[in-house]
Amino acid sequence: MGSSHALAEERTIPGVARVFVPPLMFQAVAIGGAYATGREIIEFGGVYGAYGWAAGVGMALLGALLGFLVYETARRYQLFDYRAMMKHLIGRFSWLFDVIYIPFAVLIIAVLSSATGNILHDTLGFNYWVGVLGVILLSALVTFRGTVLIERFNGIGTILLIAGYVLFSLLVITTRWDEMVAVFAEQNHSLKPDATLLDALFMGMIYVGLGFVIYPSTLMSVRHLKSRKDSIGAGILTGGLYVVPWFLTFFALMSYYPSATVFDAPVPWLVMLQDAGGWIVVVYGLLVGWTLIATAVGLVQSIVLRVDTNLKESKEKRLSGAQKAGIVFGALIAGMILSQIGIVDLIAVGYLIGAVLLIVVFGIPLFIKGSKYLLPRAGRENKE
Repeated sequence: MGSSHALAEERTIPGVARVFVPPLMFQAVAIGGAYATGREIIEFGGVYGAYGWAAGVGMALLGALLGFLVYETARRYQLFDYRAMMKHLIGRFSWLFDVIYIPFAVLIIAVLSSATGNILHDTLGFNYWVGVLGVILLSALVTFRGTVLIERFNGIGTILLIAGYVLFSLLVITTRWDEMVAVFAEQNHSLKPDATLLDALFMGMIYVGLGFVIYPSTLMSVRHLKSRKDSIGAGILTGGLYVVPWFLTFFALMSYYPSATVFDAPVPWLVMLQDAGGWIVVVYGLLVGWTLIATAVGLVQSIVLRVDTNLKESKEKRLSGAQKAGIVFGALIAGMILSQIGIVDLIAVGYLIGAVLLIVVFGIPLFIKGSKYLLPRAGRENKE
């Protein structure tokens, strides 16, 4: 897209509406891979029972702050792609982001493969490996068909999943309202008996580190923000929208707390929806299966793009078609192999490590360089 076209597009977005563009981009990416199974909400909040809401609050507050810092840094310095952002934050060490991102992306593909295998087994009765191989083959097919198909595939999946998410959450919460209320009335946190509200708050803030995988996809949309005030509004909306599906799932989980049937399940949503009727479980399986494949496709594409860009910068040579195919299948097969570890352990250990590493290479430098924008005098529009 040419710059003149981009500028024309910016002018078509009226006043307040432009503030919603980066948060909605962030949410579209976050809701698929992050919230689809419910497993992440257990690991990063649900296990704390009645104290778990503090994790969501931590996510909202820190998510809003980080969103503002990312958007304002990108806006002031015109950093509309992840490489420009990382070079601004950590200079010649910008390659560290790719070193962390690519293995982490493969890890997420492993989680998606494992989740799809479990979902198709429990909803349609397929063998676990049929689901795993299915997500690998379909992801490869969609990837090779090109960008247009990918955008349509992801767009349709995101809209359907958001609608389904609200429906699934309301079905569980309304049918088990008394059980959920009892957890909070009794201050039940039996799965983490020694935990405090601060422990849950801290875990939620760590979980926000996973957002650094998502922010690169929002940077192009920062072009629409015109002022520090816009960045503040977009940051607040990002933190708020981020936790809406999180809290919906969290309250649904609390209606089963501390049942091992749900809290030890690879895909907790499947267990919670079993009482809602067989058709709901099938709809969930198809809908989330679609979304998980879409997320895997996006991750594979991002890996190819990063390798291709790095190769071009270092050798002024692009990847051949055969090399791109090798990377696609290599990433997907590596994810399939890792999926044998199981979704529970992959999320509990792998995601925690990934979040911490991303905080180190992205989050801390962002705070160091962007904290000055938090001061009132930063309202001046000069770039210093």
